[in-house]
Amino acid sequence: MRLFERSRDPGAVVLEPPAGRSRLPATLLACGLAAGLITAGLYGVRLLWPSAGIETTRSALARVELAPFGERVADAVVLTRSGHSVRVSIRSGVVTPVDELAASSQVTLELTVRRTGWLGWLIGPTERVQAVLETPAAHVTHQFVYPAAGSAVEVAFSSPVAVVSLQLGSGPRRVLRLAPARRIVPLGVLASGSSGAGSALVSGTPRRWERLPPPVRVSWFSAAATPELLVQPEPNATLAPRAAIVLTFSRPVSAVLGSRRPTLWPRTPGAWRELNDHTLVFQPSGIGFPLGAHVHLGLTRALRVLAGADPASVRTLSWQVPGGSTWRLTELLAQLGYLPLSFHPSGQRLLVGAAAQTQAALSPPRGSFSWRYRVPAALRALWKTPAERPVLIRGALMAFESVHGLTPDGEPSPAVWSALLSDAIANKTAPDGYSYVHVSETIPETLTLWHNGRIILQTPINTGISDRPTALGTYPVYLHLAVTTMSGINPDGIPYSDPGVPWVNYFNGGDAVHGFVRPGYGYPQSLGCVEAPLPTAALIFPYVQVGTLVTIAA
Repeated sequence: MRLFERSRDPGAVVLEPPAGRSRLPATLLACGLAAGLITAGLYGVRLLWPSAGIETTRSALARVELAPFGERVADAVVLTRSGHSVRVSIRSGVVTPVDELAASSQVTLELTVRRTGWLGWLIGPTERVQAVLETPAAHVTHQFVYPAAGSAVEVAFSSPVAVVSLQLGSGPRRVLRLAPARRIVPLGVLASGSSGAGSALVSGTPRRWERLPPPVRVSWFSAAATPELLVQPEPNATLAPRAAIVLTFSRPVSAVLGSRRPTLWPRTPGAWRELNDHTLVFQPSGIGFPLGAHVHLGLTRALRVLAGADPASVRTLSWQVPGGSTWRLTELLAQLGYLPLSFHPSGQRLLVGAAAQTQAALSPPRGSFSWRYRVPAALRALWKTPAERPVLIRGALMAFESVHGLTPDGEPSPAVWSALLSDAIANKTAPDGYSYVHVSETIPETLTLWHNGRIILQTPINTGISDRPTALGTYPVYLHLAVTTMSGINPDGIPYSDPGVPWVNYFNGGDAVHGFVRPGYGYPQSLGCVEAPLPTAALIFPYVQVGTLVTIAA
């Protein structure tokens, strides 16, 4: 079949393809050419279409660069280095964190860009873009400044900051939001002409959505010839048991103290370290400064200490450590077995470690007490009656002091608190259990020894005669002697001295439970003491210790 043939009209122009080729209509040829050009153009558009980009900005986390039409950000994911997701908002291509980010932290920003209509058909419906970004940071450039008297005290940052945390001395913390961000920030105080010194805790961030870093201490001093010293906490103030003592000198530490260090008493576990060339810090360890102690710090030379409105040259600084709670004292004595009670915290985990025990001594955990054993009614009454409860606690405390070689006065001294907390941490319980002595003056007079929930023995004894009666009441044993000499004056005025009295337990002045030979027992014969047969007194003696309660009842 011929696609082209010569026209019979002699005047017609006939186009004939070259020999050996097919002949096509002109319109088809033009369409093919146009289609090729369009395809090439579309391919070129696809090759030359700009990819989405991510760039940093002065206030946001990033800005997304998109084509002028047909594209939008469909999704954005920000991940920290640890893999945690951070919420962000996107407005007009600007990515701003909703959650706080730490300054100088690395995050990964992943964006999904969506294209609409024919553009999505031509180039692709989505594009994923990823960038690793680092949040900006600013640090204090000078921790020690020397402003002229009467001028504003300013702190300089390495780059402009938009948010600043500021705490002057021991005052409240304030957060300043600056617009625009600035590199030099006034602290709101003037350098005083009298001392010209002070300190502040300062930190800042370049972006409002960043988390403030830990503050650094900025100190300012006058140009005084005598070295000056800033102290935290301020001298004569309260010192928390585990608080650090910070000494900031107007000159380098080595120039002021040389290689020597200040002296602390009472001796406290911990260590001195140089925070920087101007600052010494003592950080207590373990349970820290003893509860209730007066802490003194001796300087190696007199320095002008800047505290309050009247700076003075001193060599010794002092603080007061708060005392422990009486309620917590009772809890610990019960926990360690020096009371016939158990303590049960209310819905709290057991306290573990020095920090937890020290904090509990100041703010006791709630809870309840229960009897550890079946106890005599007279002993139970000592707990029920608030007025008598102190004697129960005092006796337990005296027993604890005696075990630890401390003066058994029943007073919770700093040394007692330190020993109590140390035993609580080590779970070191009372070595002797709990004993109680009850003496009845009802004829026949008897003594009952009770220990760890059971009666050990009952024996007839003698108490004081009418001229020298044994005082009624409950008393803790304060002196425990295997043998001693007893001396005094008889009711008739004649002195007496009895050497070799065995198994002696003093509980009230000169009154004691001890062994003594009498023709009989069970009625008043002594000059105030509680006398027991010698073999029985020998059995009583190992169970009775300093702090054991002795009740004398009618």
